Amino acid sequence: MNRLLSLNKELKTYRSKKVRVKSKSLTYGATPANGEHEKVSEITVDGDVFILELFDFFFGKSTDEKQLSDELRKIAAKCLWMATFMSKTEKYMPQPPNGEPSISWVISEEVQKAYRKLHHKGLYEAVKPMIQSKLRSEFETALIAGKTATAQQWMTREMAVTNTALVVFIENTGALPFQWESTVGKLVQEGLEKIIDYVSEEFEKWLNKFAEAKGKKYREVIILEDSKATYSNLKSTLHDLANKEYIIDIFTLVHGSRTSFSGYNGASISDTDIRALRDSFGKALPIRIVYMMNCKASGLNDDWLYAGARAVAGAVNNNYIPEPMMTKVWNNWLKGYTFTNAVSTAYNDSVKLISDTIAKADYIPFVGGDIVSALRSNINPLLADSKPKIEGNGTITITTASLAAAHSLSFSDRVYSEAKYGTGEHVLSGLVDAGPVTAGYQVDVNGVKFTYAELIAMGDFYESYDQMNRAGAAELAKLKTLIDKSKRYYEARVLGSGAGGSNPSDTDWQSATGGRYLKLAEDNFAHFAPTSSAYIASFSSSKPNHKGEWERYHQKAIGIMRAGVDSTVIDDALIVNAFGDHFLTDAFAAGHLFNKDDLSQYFKSRVLNSSGKILPDGVKMFDNIAGKTFTGKLKDTFSKYETVERLILGVARPNIDSASRFSKLLQGIMEKEPDIIGNTMVAKLVHDALNGYSGGVPVTNNKGDKWNLTGDDTLNKSNLEIMRKAVKQSINNLSDAVTDSSPVSIFFKRVWDFVPQPTAASVTLIKNLIRNYTNPLGNEIVTGADHLLQANYKALLDELVKRNVLKKA
Repeated sequence: MNRLLSLNKELKTYRSKKVRVKSKSLTYGATPANGEHEKVSEITVDGDVFILELFDFFFGKSTDEKQLSDELRKIAAKCLWMATFMSKTEKYMPQPPNGEPSISWVISEEVQKAYRKLHHKGLYEAVKPMIQSKLRSEFETALIAGKTATAQQWMTREMAVTNTALVVFIENTGALPFQWESTVGKLVQEGLEKIIDYVSEEFEKWLNKFAEAKGKKYREVIILEDSKATYSNLKSTLHDLANKEYIIDIFTLVHGSRTSFSGYNGASISDTDIRALRDSFGKALPIRIVYMMNCKASGLNDDWLYAGARAVAGAVNNNYIPEPMMTKVWNNWLKGYTFTNAVSTAYNDSVKLISDTIAKADYIPFVGGDIVSALRSNINPLLADSKPKIEGNGTITITTASLAAAHSLSFSDRVYSEAKYGTGEHVLSGLVDAGPVTAGYQVDVNGVKFTYAELIAMGDFYESYDQMNRAGAAELAKLKTLIDKSKRYYEARVLGSGAGGSNPSDTDWQSATGGRYLKLAEDNFAHFAPTSSAYIASFSSSKPNHKGEWERYHQKAIGIMRAGVDSTVIDDALIVNAFGDHFLTDAFAAGHLFNKDDLSQYFKSRVLNSSGKILPDGVKMFDNIAGKTFTGKLKDTFSKYETVERLILGVARPNIDSASRFSKLLQGIMEKEPDIIGNTMVAKLVHDALNGYSGGVPVTNNKGDKWNLTGDDTLNKSNLEIMRKAVKQSINNLSDAVTDSSPVSIFFKRVWDFVPQPTAASVTLIKNLIRNYTNPLGNEIVTGADHLLQANYKALLDELVKRNVLKKA
């Protein structure tokens, strides 16, 4: 048992004797002992606790905090302001903005202090009957409504429990996660531990707090503590829950640093280990939030985001207030706060509580004068160090049941968001007549009607058919509207018909998908071709590809048809098949003729050594890129920023004001997150070169067709005609497979025979493009990188500032 838990038990006997320091046991409205008015008037409490205190005084009603609604909170504000006005004490009470008493006004610290001072002087007693007469009916009505709303909220939360799991990783809970050697440092540490213990609520019952959430807030609660707190257990637990399609929340109560945290017996779990959670699973894990207690945990934010977390938070430096902050974060989260509000409010409240308690530290047993002096002179920078850094989608709450994709590489999101056919181009490919499918034939997806052609577009908005099938009607309806808009845009552009209009923007798609769209555009391996040794002989990707994805869904759709017992299975099969045909139509884009993962791995092998460090040729490449790029607006902008790290590049906090320093910065990005360069920049350069190849890339197919293949956003009529033949055959296969028991491979071939294959000349073209754009000493990558960086340097700078790499000089 650590020192904090021991102190907790020692101090229990003293707590019952204290009457001069704020305590939750203070009865609402009670008159304090003589001489203590000024002490009590300084007390401030949680906003809702104060609301309950007002209702207890004005209406004599003990109300449950769970029943509070905004309507009740507004009534409390009205009560207090009316009482202040009637008692003619308004000059002693802070004025509400515009004379309208609001919730934020009534719970403010200044209003609470003024109320206590006036209340304990008995100045509100005379007007209480008038307040009751005027507002009791309104209060009682709102209270009944609040009870109903509470019941509905609990029903909603109970329903949300179904697919959620909480994973708690605990190692050496509670003790401050650092040790100081200096005399003053030891005094501060000793004092902080006693202060933290004093203000913590039942800290030794943390396991019970988490465990009690099972069946109420979460379907599963898994606590990895003591010998269970190992990396292998964490990995197997997360992978198992992900395979069962759980949404996962993670709380880590551990020691740690900027690059690791501790498991059982101090075993280190590194940033690389966190990233490997995703790599070994094969895709992003369905992690909703990660809250970390350890020191400098914000250094692991990006690693958890990469692993799949949608929102993360960890201390910017040493965390000196692991408690009461953890308790407050947990309670806020359970109440339904957004993740950002749960964490930031917990921090602000903890800072105030710690500061206020230190101001009264003379009343706490075992805290001597030297300790108090050391605390008071050192506390502010320590509290600033403890501030959590929140990243990702902070709007998530405990009731969020559909996860927006993690946002770990926003620079690559913005740079690479268009490496695919436009939505309307996919829709045009599905406007065919085959079996029951016509241009107007619709199927139902969770209450929203879609045509087959519209469903083909869905592969850009959902990671899988199952994810689409769980989507809510509101989101699906928004997407349908935007898909129709994109269809009209491309009808005019490609076919010269229809009403035309503008194409939806990335922002439109991002909004409609809750932030998922751009991340899917980044991790879009499945939209590119299978591995081909004709282009890159030394790599063979294990990532999904468009052929494998289409075959997977086509086989599933055929299975539904063959197992069907009535006509309802036809629409079920069509929905699955249409989702799969998205990947079939991706195979008709010139920019998708290569395997994206192979390209990325090949490029990294030419720039990094086996330890992930820059090779000499890589250094030359970034020097050449920086020499060409570091001009104009990019130079002017970056020169105004310096590194956050105190010592880097051989000097103290250098400005990025020269090509050599910009080169070092790019090298750091390459070593830290090579996929930003590999998956994003290099893949986009090859993709765009193929899409924009003059006259199109010569291709053929097994049907004997020969044509020049264009790319994303450049669909032409000849390419569209053959795409539609492939889609039509894909649909016809469903009915044919019911009476034809041939292996599914036969049906695969009937469709894939329409898919373009590069000619011998095109194979050479693609091979040369890949060699040139991955050659660190070549001109192509320097010129291409210059173009992308000049166009996107603001996005790169924003990302580096957000990650606490650079700051304004």
